[in-house]
Amino acid sequence: MTLVTVPCDLCGGAAFQPVYPNTIAADAADLAAYYSSSRSQAGHLDIVRCSNCGLMMTNPRDDDATLAQVYAGLQDQIYDTEDTNRRRTAQEFFELVAQYCPRPGRLLDVGCATGLFACVAQSAGWQVTGLEASPWAVARARASCPQATFVVGLVEEADLPEESFEAITLWDVLEHVPRPSETLRHLHGWLAPRGWLFLNAPNAKSLVARLMGQHWVLLLREHLWYFSPATIAAMLRQNGFEMAHLRPNFVRFSIANVLARLGQYPGAVGGLSRQLAGQAWLKRLSIQFPMGEMNVVARKM
Repeated sequence: MTLVTVPCDLCGGAAFQPVYPNTIAADAADLAAYYSSSRSQAGHLDIVRCSNCGLMMTNPRDDDATLAQVYAGLQDQIYDTEDTNRRRTAQEFFELVAQYCPRPGRLLDVGCATGLFACVAQSAGWQVTGLEASPWAVARARASCPQATFVVGLVEEADLPEESFEAITLWDVLEHVPRPSETLRHLHGWLAPRGWLFLNAPNAKSLVARLMGQHWVLLLREHLWYFSPATIAAMLRQNGFEMAHLRPNFVRFSIANVLARLGQYPGAVGGLSRQLAGQAWLKRLSIQFPMGEMNVVARKM
């Protein structure tokens, strides 16, 4: 494991202003403990803001080899426990796609996890390919949605035909990749002319983020980038996309899952939350609320 200092991925700047100091040790032995829904601990490394363009990021961060190793080895058991709520979320995401792409075509779901969104799109008539770094997740995706095609690997490694998809989706993905601009360039090449890009990502300028400050629950080691409407629009434009729509995202979780996430933090509140999270009746109660994320729709220029 190595921490690396990186330039701003939007403007290439190397001057940064501190925003939030780290809350965890940089040399943590078990990195997987800080990644995915099944993380046992929550916290973040130093978070800074580019002095030139304002993009917020983790810096220094885990190096590329470490990130690839962690994601390839993830087995996110907690993700599966929220199956009902995640299916409803997948349906809501698909309704956004259908607003801009009413006729089914070829769709690439990047970071497809266990294939819930792929299943929804496939059942609506789309020809779906899912790309995912975790073999564990892909095995579950293939079992639940055998009609779709699933590929294990990273965007940088994938060998997909140029201009072969009418739509590409990245639900909770862009904030995790080492170089978002490079990822967007790959997706631009795979999209058909005038194809559509859909994504969900943290919004550092959201009301939730501003009110919670250093306690914002999306400040996590696994999140490398914290966009705003201005910085995501600039990054999209810089890589061949025109932003068409932006709206707040409302997450949907069981109360037990919310308590389990609070239990990832140290202290008395975390300890009490961990105890309550095991109550079976709390797993049956769901709530929907803003967590400081944004849905973005963009079109290939």
